[in-house]
Amino acid sequence: MAVVKVSPYMRAEKPLMWLCEKDSSAPRLLPVAVGEFEAAAIQMHLGGEKPLRPISYDLFATLMEELHVPVRRVVIHSVEGQVFHAAAVVESDGRLREVDCRPSDGVALALRSQASIFVSAELLDQAGIRASQGDGVEEAISKFYELEPQILGQRREQESLALPDPAQMSSPQIPDPLADLEHRLEQAVICEEYEEAAQIRDEIERVKSSGS
Repeated sequence: MAVVKVSPYMRAEKPLMWLCEKDSSAPRLLPVAVGEFEAAAIQMHLGGEKPLRPISYDLFATLMEELHVPVRRVVIHSVEGQVFHAAAVVESDGRLREVDCRPSDGVALALRSQASIFVSAELLDQAGIRASQGDGVEEAISKFYELEPQILGQRREQESLALPDPAQMSSPQIPDPLADLEHRLEQAVICEEYEEAAQIRDEIERVKSSGS
């Protein structure tokens, strides 16, 4: 797979990393949600930008090289819900070892280590997007983004058409701030927004303390 670009999804602060099959007449694309820092690190390398000082991925790639533990490849192998799973394959003492990692971290490291990036065939069958005949990669990505307003519109329509539960009409439910915070925390972790997740976690602790 080749990393073709990093671009926003739904909102500017929700980046997608776009991977594309190499050596295929009809390549499939795989969009993977990544965090803002990871997206910036990947885009920086794709754009040939050099940071003033090494960022964490540069440091780690250099350490692996100095310790003679090269990164051979990164494999994105499965997805559960919205969470993708990957492994970095490194060589140590003549043996290959798999290290669990996030796809964004694995790709950022692979780019700096000149390691190959793979996606399992099963995952591409499950989540890949095939470009229409005659379309290039950019055209396929553009068509994906053209669906955004439709996706959001359908969600709003479904919400507006949803009928209230009779039990809720007779007995209005009191909003549960803790449940809402826990849901927001789950979404923040899925989207790899760890600064926001930390703030939400602290708010959850405050709510629990005040409740007790």
